[in-house]
Amino acid sequence: MDIKEIKFIVANTAPFNKLGDPGIAEFVDISEIKEYKNREIIYKESDPPDYFYLILQGRVVALTRQADKESEIELLKRGTCFGIISLFNEELHSVTARSIETTLILRVHKEKFKDFLHKHPSVSFDFSRILSQRVRSRFHPKKIFQCKRIGIMGPAGSGKSTYMFNLGLKLKEETGKKVICVEFSSNDNFTLASRAASPKILDISKFNEGDALKYIISENIDCISVRIETGSNFSTLLNFLSENYHFILFEVSTHSLEAHLDDFASHADYIHVLVYPTRQDLARAGSLIKLLETKNPLSREKIRVISNEFGPTDNLSFDQKRELLAHCIYATVPSFRDQSYFKMLRRVSRDTGEIVLGLALGSGASFGFAHVGVLKVLENNNVAIDVIAGTSMGAVFAAMWALDFGIEKMERISLELGKKLNLFSPRGFSFPLRGFIQARRLEGIFRGIFADLTFYDIKRTLKIVSFDFLKREAYIINEGLIYKALAASCAIPGVFEPIKVKNSILLDGGILNPLPVKILIDAGAHKIIAVNISPGGEQVKKAYEKKSRPHIFDFIFGSVETMQKQFIDQAVKICDVVIEPDLSGLEWLEFDKAGDLIKRGETAAMDKLEQIKRLTQR
Repeated sequence: MDIKEIKFIVANTAPFNKLGDPGIAEFVDISEIKEYKNREIIYKESDPPDYFYLILQGRVVALTRQADKESEIELLKRGTCFGIISLFNEELHSVTARSIETTLILRVHKEKFKDFLHKHPSVSFDFSRILSQRVRSRFHPKKIFQCKRIGIMGPAGSGKSTYMFNLGLKLKEETGKKVICVEFSSNDNFTLASRAASPKILDISKFNEGDALKYIISENIDCISVRIETGSNFSTLLNFLSENYHFILFEVSTHSLEAHLDDFASHADYIHVLVYPTRQDLARAGSLIKLLETKNPLSREKIRVISNEFGPTDNLSFDQKRELLAHCIYATVPSFRDQSYFKMLRRVSRDTGEIVLGLALGSGASFGFAHVGVLKVLENNNVAIDVIAGTSMGAVFAAMWALDFGIEKMERISLELGKKLNLFSPRGFSFPLRGFIQARRLEGIFRGIFADLTFYDIKRTLKIVSFDFLKREAYIINEGLIYKALAASCAIPGVFEPIKVKNSILLDGGILNPLPVKILIDAGAHKIIAVNISPGGEQVKKAYEKKSRPHIFDFIFGSVETMQKQFIDQAVKICDVVIEPDLSGLEWLEFDKAGDLIKRGETAAMDKLEQIKRLTQR
């Protein structure tokens, strides 16, 4: 692994992704790269701390010894930092870390690492947050490597207890890890306790670790109801639960929240704010968010606004809601009876559980039809994608997937789209030559497919990638009309006229992100499948050798492909699975070969299916 690849991976790993290029270079300069063989020990339980560790490739298992037997407590994947608690606290390691395959690890000696954090306080703060999530057993063998606490708040009647309970169930189902829901109240009006045949209420003033477990109700999921009073501190109970559960979901009854807001917010790694889409509720939630940010400016990163779409509403637009909140909406909650309710819970739980599976669909003109074949194999084999990012033609099929078009409809549209795109002609030329084909022609083709659908209509998480010509940087489109976003992502320089969105002039996303893997990482993906439809050098060479007179599009596409190669090579190296359809014998602009390309995509995906299935296992 060369230095450029190492910097690329570090730059896409939290919290180092907040650093600019100089900071990344400085960090890599003080580090060393070490390869560990399968089953090689990185450090043992009770060893003194020595290094900060970051996994670049491979996997590591965290183990602890209980009753003379090793017990696995966590599987650590690419991008995971470890060895942090011992390094910060100068205590002996509480677990054994062992590689379970050939693994590359970046490590930094503890003194150099501490000096680096001193120079970069924003990164230091993020590591303090990670440190707070990594619990250390005080009296018992360590059971949990990392605990996450999700605080849930909302107005009376917002259904926050029901949301918490169902999210907890989904977290348990999706991650296979231990989850508990905690309800704090000062007036004994406990929603969770009412679910149990024989409810038990824990008085927090009488809490002790010895008998705390007897108050936990285990029916489908573990729950505990806790009586509090003004001045009660949650720390002791939550710290105790952190030693026994991977996820703690907790809420404070509405009438008690104001008195305990500081305690509530300080103990949450994430805060889910439930709100009805009315002007009054949105404004009230916006004020609450502002208050939390005033107390701690970094609270903004914790907050996830959940919009209840099944209750009172003022029929506000997406922009109006965002303006009232002064914050983005993380998820919408449909009616409990709606099928999409559980899809929403699945998405939120997988994001929270850090098991988000992302799919990157690359650029490649007519080769993009191969994406349909890949999506067909994934759907037929129940491979559930959580977030999808697409560039150029990859964006077109990513949008169809996000809107739940279905494979049959996507195949039918592909054949029709191929015929339309195959009709390149001098008609519609734009003068002066900003591009051979006018923007309105490209927009018209996509509007015929997507009508006036917007990002607010999507059923799954979608990222469409374009290129901001004025700023010379990637432009992620996640709002507005779908057809216009796709036209921007597909506007190949010199071929199509640029697309204007707000104050930006947008061109083909493949200029900087021909394979949008980095976009998925930024969107929270923890496992990545990429579909690379850029032909290899030999394949391109053979195709051009057959031509007696290459035309202007050959030169344009050939130049773009050469420019993209370095970006694609970097992106491929941080993917878990890469699908590369056989494109031999085909050319960039053979849109009439849609059917053949779909089949080639199917074949390539089937070849990687076993690898994909292993990736999706917990």
